[in-house]
This record gives sequence, C-alpha cells and structure tokens, in this order.
Amino acid sequence: MSINRRDFLKTTAAGTTLIAGGAAIKSSVFAMNPSKFQERSDISFVGSSSEGTRKKMITDVLEPWKEKVSAEIKKRTILIKVNMVYWNSWIDDPTLALTHVDAVRGLLDFLRSLSSSAPIIIGDCTCNPGLGGNIVEMFTNSGYDELKTEYSGVTLVDLNTMAGTVDNFWTPEFSSSSTVSIPMVKAFTDPNYYVISITRPKTHNCAVMTGVNKNILMGAPLNSGGGTDEGVIPKQFMHGMNGWCSGTQPDENKCLAYNMFQMANLLYSKGTPALCVLDAWEGMEGDGPASGTSIMQYCAVAGIDPLAVDRITAKLMGFSDTATDPMNNTTPSYTDMRALVWISNAGFGNYDLNKINFIRGSLSDVEKYVKQYIMSSNYTGDPSYETNWTGGPPPMVLDKSEIKDSRFLDPKPFLKPQMNKTFTGTEVRIEFSLPVSFRINLEIFNMQGARIRRIDSGFLSSGRYSAVWDCRDDAGAAVVSGNYFIRLSYGSGSMNDNITVVK
Repeated sequence: MSINRRDFLKTTAAGTTLIAGGAAIKSSVFAMNPSKFQERSDISFVGSSSEGTRKKMITDVLEPWKEKVSAEIKKRTILIKVNMVYWNSWIDDPTLALTHVDAVRGLLDFLRSLSSSAPIIIGDCTCNPGLGGNIVEMFTNSGYDELKTEYSGVTLVDLNTMAGTVDNFWTPEFSSSSTVSIPMVKAFTDPNYYVISITRPKTHNCAVMTGVNKNILMGAPLNSGGGTDEGVIPKQFMHGMNGWCSGTQPDENKCLAYNMFQMANLLYSKGTPALCVLDAWEGMEGDGPASGTSIMQYCAVAGIDPLAVDRITAKLMGFSDTATDPMNNTTPSYTDMRALVWISNAGFGNYDLNKINFIRGSLSDVEKYVKQYIMSSNYTGDPSYETNWTGGPPPMVLDKSEIKDSRFLDPKPFLKPQMNKTFTGTEVRIEFSLPVSFRINLEIFNMQGARIRRIDSGFLSSGRYSAVWDCRDDAGAAVVSGNYFIRLSYGSGSMNDNITVVK
C-alpha cells in the first residue's frame, strides 16, 4: 500500500476543503469527530534580545493565556513538568540540558498573578537516577531550591515518589506477547491536576528533537512502582529493552516513537498537558539530550496544543517544512519526529502550520529567530537514525480501545479497525483519519468483491472523521446477515476492514 508523494505533500490552507477543478467539493455525510484541538490551534510567540531577560520573555509569551489558565487552575493542583535529564558536571554548563530555573520563575510569576494560593508542584523523573540523574541533587545544583522561598506554596518533587498507575507498552518484537508493564505518574491522568510542560529545544539522540511533547511523554513513565504493587520495570523499556537509550539498537527508535505515541493516547485524551511552554532563549544542539552545546535564540512559544508548539519548535530549530517520506538525514524535516506525525494523525493536535493560529506574534516573526541546529551524531552517523528506522509503525496494536483507536499508518490515512467485528443492530459507525487532504471514497463490499453500498465520496481536509452505514444497500434494501468489508479509498491507495452483520 503506497501513497503518491505529491498527494502526501498536499495541504489545504487553514484546513479548509480542497479545491479541485475550480469547485470545492465537501460531503455532508462525513462528520468531523470532536477533538480538543481539531480545527485550529492557537499559540503565542515572542522574540526578545540579549538585552532582555528570560524570565520576562516567559511571562510575555504567557500573557495571552491569562483568562483561560485562570479559569482552569481553580481548585486544582498545578504540576509543572520540567526537563532535568542528567547533571553533567564535566561540561562547562551542566544547566544547559535542564529547564532553566529563570524560565520556571517566569512561569511561576504568571501563575501567581492568577492565583496566590493554588498549590504548585515542580517535578521530573529521570531515566537513570543513579548516574547523574538524581532529581533532588539537580534541583539543588541548578538553583531550584530557591524557588521554595521565593514563591509560596511551591514544592519540589521527584515524580518517582508520587503515586503511579500501570500500563502496557511495546518491546521491539512488536507482538502481543512482547509488552511490558511500566508504571506512570498517576497525576498525569488525574483531572485534579493541571499539568504544564516546560522545556527548552534540544536535539535528541533517539527521538531527533526534545520539545514539549517529548518532555511530557517520557516524563510520565516511572523508574519504580510509584506506589503500585506491580513490580519495577524501568522507563528505559520505552526504548524497547532495559538499558537501551543509545538510539542505535535495531528498531529502538521506532519502538520509542511508537511508545511515545501510545503514551499520547493515554495522556492527551485526558487533557494532559493543559499548557505548554517552550523556552528558546537558549537551546541545545549536537549530542542531546544531555551533552550538547549552546545555541542562542532569545524567543519563546506557548499554547495548549503540544503538537502546535512543537511544530513551531521544529521550525525554530531549522527543520525543513517539506515533508520527507522516507526520511532523508541530509535534509532534516519536521516529519522526522515520527511520533509527532502519528499523534497528529490520531487527531490529538495539529502538527501542521496551516492549522496554527498566532494569538501573539506571527509566522514571519518566528522566521526571524530560526537557527539551523547541528543534529545529534546518531542522526547523521552510521548507522544513522534514518538507516536504523525500519519503516512505519508496528503492524500490530495492543488490544485496548484507546490504542486501537489510533493505529495510524505512517504517513497514510487510517481506517479505524472495528472494535466490535459483529453488528447486530442497524448501524455501523466507521471512523477514519486523514493526515493531509485527499479525495476519498467510502464503500461497503460483500466478500465476493461486489459493491453493496457507496457511503459517499469527496475531498476532505486533514482530520478525524466518522460516517454511519445503516446496513442497507445502494437500493435502500436491508442487507442480509453475513460478512462484509469496508473500503476507504484515498488518492491512489485504499485500505479495508472486515465486519459481520447479524440480523
């Protein structure tokens, strides 16, 4: 199943319908599924200069969000997820790999201007606490301890000590028998917590880029049971196997990307993170996430859609706006962050410039601050991230509705596998997703290949859609009991799913 490259690169301005032959064709049958960020995603952007301050820059970029955040933090505990990684004392500035304390100060100034009493937790959970990843020590070494006296109601926490919940994630075999149980921060799915992701832009040896998504999705898994009785499975298993974190093991990068994608299914459907802040005053290029070098940019991005924030992050880091499929490490593209492409295809946010609305700043403002980041040696080396990548997502999915709901083929459209293969009623709801605009046909066939019903066709913009088959044929007669298959045709490709109708 292949997709025409020209089709893949097509986009529609502002997510509207595609114009074909001078006329806009839009079907009334297909309903856009509701989603937190479906149509447009607002972000704010500010640029500063070396004469300004990082703290003021952060408060400025958050200014447009006052009303929304103020309403949502009432009677909730604020959990600020910072990005701590390791304390590498052997480099000139060990704080470079961390969320800078002054960026957190700017965020705290903003939050305390909205509420003087809301409890605030600042925390992270590193991959390896024993090798320079002790959170308490990093808080002390990087000046975080001072925040407890500067601001009321602020607590510094190693997230590994908080209550946990357990879920299943893939190991590289990508089969139903090769999952492991990994504990994750329970607060991240608790509606009583308002979770904020704040980080700086960094290159990453396994995931290409660290942004607000990577910060939250790899901050959620714990290194211990986190108060559960399920045993201890380190978060390194998100990479595929215990101890894998180099990005050079077979299937490691794909496994990490897919597990981050699965984590997004679990968290983003719960509204976590609720707010994202990118501190691009100073980024880190080269051998991130722990030991790169400084790159000054003096700007910041904020929004409630982590994908939209990271799309601007990719822009700021010099990733090409031209999608590449397959990857090509000589021309780094925003689509090289495969987990973000999959999450966007799943409908949890907009990783598309055409669907981003600036409520402060503009795209032209962003372009003034773009720097070409030097990539991790894993990306450009041999084997490179590109050559170590073995295609799209795994062919199988976990047997869970929230994961099956988003088994998206990369970067192709997706027809949701029917969770209930047997239908005894008179309606079959069909759901599908389009990563970009396509002319589509949705049809029902019998097992002999004869078309029974054409649901509808038309040009649709990217997004998640649903349609209902009333179990009747093209003539309006009710179909008999039996096996049928749904076919979604798009561009030059198609995909099918089998169902059974019982009368």
